[in-house]
Formats: sequence, C-alpha cells, structure tokens
Amino acid sequence: MKALVIDDAPDIRIYVRALLEKWGYETEDASEGLDGFSRIKQSDIRIVVCDWVMPGMSGPDLCRAVREADLARYVYVILLTGRADKADLLEGLNAGADDFLSKPLDAQVLKARLRVAERILNLEQRLAEQNRELWDSRNRLEQAYGQIQTDLATAARIQVQMLPTSDRVVFPFQAEWLFLPAAQVSGDSFNFFELTPNLIGFYHLDVSGHGIPAALLSASLSRSLTPGGGPGVAAQADFLDPARFLADLNRQLVDPDSEIENFATIIYGTLDKRTGEAAIALAGHPLPIVLHPSGEIEYLKPGGLPVGMFSDVAYNAQVLHLGPGDRMILYSDGVTECQGPHGELFGDDQMKAVMAATARSSLPRLTSTLADRLREWRGQSDFEDDISVLVLERPSESSNEAHPDQFPGERR
Repeated sequence: MKALVIDDAPDIRIYVRALLEKWGYETEDASEGLDGFSRIKQSDIRIVVCDWVMPGMSGPDLCRAVREADLARYVYVILLTGRADKADLLEGLNAGADDFLSKPLDAQVLKARLRVAERILNLEQRLAEQNRELWDSRNRLEQAYGQIQTDLATAARIQVQMLPTSDRVVFPFQAEWLFLPAAQVSGDSFNFFELTPNLIGFYHLDVSGHGIPAALLSASLSRSLTPGGGPGVAAQADFLDPARFLADLNRQLVDPDSEIENFATIIYGTLDKRTGEAAIALAGHPLPIVLHPSGEIEYLKPGGLPVGMFSDVAYNAQVLHLGPGDRMILYSDGVTECQGPHGELFGDDQMKAVMAATARSSLPRLTSTLADRLREWRGQSDFEDDISVLVLERPSESSNEAHPDQFPGERR
C-alpha cells in the first residue's frame, strides 16, 4: 500500500518515511501541501501523513482539496499536530481528516493508527468491488430483462398471427372475435376452419394460469386442434367426432409423471353450413350462448371435466340448431369473472345484457360493445385474466341487407 508523507520539516519527513518503509509501505514525500496534493492526484496513494501547519496549503486545506477532488479511490488522511483544542480538532474533522497524531510523534501509536487505516481502506476496497459486481449484475439483469421483453413482444405477435385473420369467413357463416390478453402472451386461443365443403370445425380454449407457460400450452393445443397442424395431430376422421376428439386429446395431455398442472377448458365442435346443425363437446368451458335475433338467449348444458386433469374421461356431444340470424358465442371465463374495483364480478347477467342489447347489431359492434363494457367495469386496472370471445353467425335470409348500425363497408 502506498503512503505519502507531507511536512515542511525535512527531519520529520525523513523519520516518518523511514518508519513507513520499515513497516512495509511504499512511500513518497512532499515538502508542502500543493506538491503533496499533486502527487495524490497523479499516483495511487492511499494513506497520507500530513503536518497541520505548512506554507501555502495547510493540512486542513489539503483535506478539503482531497475530499472535493473526483478521485476513484478513498485517501485516508492522518494530521500531525501539536494542537489539542477541541475547536482545532473539529476544524480538522470537518475539513475531512480521518485521524490525528500529536507531536512529538510516538512511533508505536503511528503504527497502530496505520493499521486502523489499512482495515478501513481494505473494507472500502471490498465494498467498492462488491458495488462494481452489483452494478455489473444489474446491467446483466437489465439486458436479460430487455431481451425477455423483446422475446415476449415477438411471441405476442406470433400468437396474434395464429388467430383467424380479420377477413377470414367460412361462407355463408360470418365470424368476429375479441382478444384481450392479461399479459403480453395469453393462454386463450380459438379458431375455425373448413373440415369438409359443408362442415366447419371450431374451438375455443382457455389454459390454466397466465403468461408464458399458459401461452406455450395454448399454442401446443391449438396445433392439435387444427387439421394439418403437424405430426401427432388427430386424424381427419377424429375432427368430425367432437366427443371422441376431446377424449383422445385428454389422454394425450394427461402426464402422471409431470409436476406441472397442464389442464385446459375447451369447446370443440362442428357446424353444418347447410342446415345450421352443430355438434359440440365441452370440457369444463363456460357454456356457449346461442343468441337469437329477438335477443332471446339460450345456453348449452354443462359438459365434462377440463382436459389434462384425469385420464379416461368421457365426453358427450350436444346437438343444437342455429336458425337464420342466430349467433353462437364462445368465451373464456375471463369475461364473466372480470372484477370491478370492489371485487364484484361481471357475471352472466352483465354478459347476457350486452348480448341482448346488441342482438341486431353488426358483429364488430357486438364485440366492441362488450370490450368497452368490460373496460368500464374493470376501471383503471389491467385485466387480471385473459379475455377472448368468438362469435359465429348463421346469416339471415336477408343477409345481403346491412345491420341497422353497420357502417358502409363494415364486415358483418
């Protein structure tokens, strides 16, 4: 460790420097304060033993200069003085001195004070190193967090791209949907597609939990629920039998060795484009709504357990008939379980009220009205659960006529 002796008396400089070198310190000396301050700035000096009274820059002045300088290290200053007044000691401490030694100098006392200085400087060095490590860790965490946010944004865009496109229809049926994820990525998913020239397949699913794990399972299930989704997906014939399809999917998802609860609520069904007849199997999902043009609402009967919970669960398909102008509304529990500022649930009654009020509105108006009502209900807080809605409408006999509130060029 390097030390600097500053004193205008040559004999004291020589004596103190000889002691320091004997005790293992690397030393320099200066005869006055300005020269000493210049050496402190230019060299890696950690300890200064300095006289109080010197021409030019005094010991307290040197302390003030050192403390005001932008040094990358702490410099421990011991003042040599023959003064013992309280006011003088306070002046030195306020100037930035760390310790005092009275003249005439006692070598053993100086040695003990230097050991104290070393302990303090070693502690300061360890703290500085720990601060650097913490700062480096903070920077790495910020970089990792930034990368995670970038990846999540990319995943969110990919997930949205997996949803039906805004211009997609399965003629003559019309479709509209609402997708409001609670996080950047969602555990909800839905889709519809042609199985045969006369048959539509559709699904709506809600994976337990939120965020990345739910989104990954949702993407995997969406792949399994879509014909041509890739290896391991059910055969075409299975898509035509909703009950058997969900039973097979459940067996694939149940993993007795997994510590992760991989389960999801699902609706899967088929819809005949010619007759409006639908066969629907439910796995723990909120009951679909059939909305008639009059505003009357019907619900399906409850179905089986969510997929992924227990093996060998049987599912039954319910058959319903969509008449001209009827709408089938599939939705996640994030809609009815949306909480207001005081914990009150949006509930089935609010859902039915919005549906009835928009029974003769265009499909985009229906979903936008529901979205506005949910945001109003939630208040200033973000949604706690993913919200998604899929609406399929069988056109009325006057399907070429616009809905009363449909804007020019708006898709029904």
